[in-house]
Amino acid sequence: MGMRHILCIDLKSFYASVECSLRGLDPFAVNLVVADKERGGGSIVLAVSPHLKKYGVNSRCRIYELPTNVEIIFAKPRMQKYIDFSGMIYDIYLQYVSAEDIHVYSIDEAFLDLSSYLKYYQQPIEEIAKRIMEDIFQKTKITAACGIGTNMFLAKVALDCLAKQNPNRLAYLDEQIFMDQIGDLRPLSKIWGIGLRTARHLERMGIYCLRDLANYSVEKLQKTFGLVGLELYNHAHGIDKTTVQEARNYLPAHFSFGHGQALYEDYTKDEAKIVLLEMVDELVTELIMRKQTCQTISLGVGYSQTVGGGFNRQLSFDKHTNSRKTIWEAFIGLYEKYTKNVPIRRLNLRLGKLANEVYLQADIFDGMDKTQKEHDLYQALGEIKKRFGKNAVFLALSKTPKGTQIKRNQLIGGHNAE
Repeated sequence: MGMRHILCIDLKSFYASVECSLRGLDPFAVNLVVADKERGGGSIVLAVSPHLKKYGVNSRCRIYELPTNVEIIFAKPRMQKYIDFSGMIYDIYLQYVSAEDIHVYSIDEAFLDLSSYLKYYQQPIEEIAKRIMEDIFQKTKITAACGIGTNMFLAKVALDCLAKQNPNRLAYLDEQIFMDQIGDLRPLSKIWGIGLRTARHLERMGIYCLRDLANYSVEKLQKTFGLVGLELYNHAHGIDKTTVQEARNYLPAHFSFGHGQALYEDYTKDEAKIVLLEMVDELVTELIMRKQTCQTISLGVGYSQTVGGGFNRQLSFDKHTNSRKTIWEAFIGLYEKYTKNVPIRRLNLRLGKLANEVYLQADIFDGMDKTQKEHDLYQALGEIKKRFGKNAVFLALSKTPKGTQIKRNQLIGGHNAE
């Protein structure tokens, strides 16, 4: 394989920029916040305009933390609009490369492999990057930044550590200039793939920057971090053998999925149980519609700010299952065992160690006729929801004052679906 030429493109303050674009505003000149004020001062801010960031406002703060001495435009989240804009920008990428050479990393970030296209365009990769960024702005009025690298890691680091700060919003890194450019950057958590926890562990080992990491014993890193240790060592030398094509097709060996919900107000333990049951019902329906089974469940409960704390607990089944009764009882068991009788503000549910339904083991002691009838029922319910909308069928308890599913079914990603 020859030298790769990778772009990592980021859409600056994406949600806020979309809202500004729809209003004909300049995000670099107005103070706009994407947040739902109706949820109260404790609601999380999804995004702030670049102009507001000049006041030191964090894009993941809460409404009550926003400055009160500046005039702020509040935009209620409109997830469908953001998805539409992301789709328009993806179409722009397709004008330059084919789909197999695009890895959509998130709604506002993507990797493009231009390695096999440079001969066709007969232009330096920096010029192609500028053209793409200009096309994005002309079509959507959204400003982009771009990191260019000889592999995915270098492109991402060029974006995060250099391009976002450069006036032209472009930066390039290869293995030769990599260490000189960011080898001494601190803290290590600024580097893609190194979280706060790993960075703190590395600091305890006397490793404070990539230069330290590159000079450390790879054997000791592997002994401490396992396979991740080798990846850390390679990244410290600017090495990343993962291709865009591999990244876009990657699925973890034990794939999982789940749902989280921040409650609009403090719920009692009994009230939050209603929401828990709604979420379990939703998860099981999705599991069956996927034609999959799970072997683990995990439950996270976050208490109100007045109390603080919470817990995360996991439970494993002896065999794979997608039985609503089995999964329902397991979640209720964890909830009753570990939840304190204090105000609750967040629930997180996850199903893990998924497998295809064809591997489901029959157990004559479970009463397979009853289990199959339950399965067929939820398959039918899933088909009805798919055809007529998620609110076509719902649990009776969702009509109670503390039920949230009917309202949430009108949202996308937990936010207004407009």
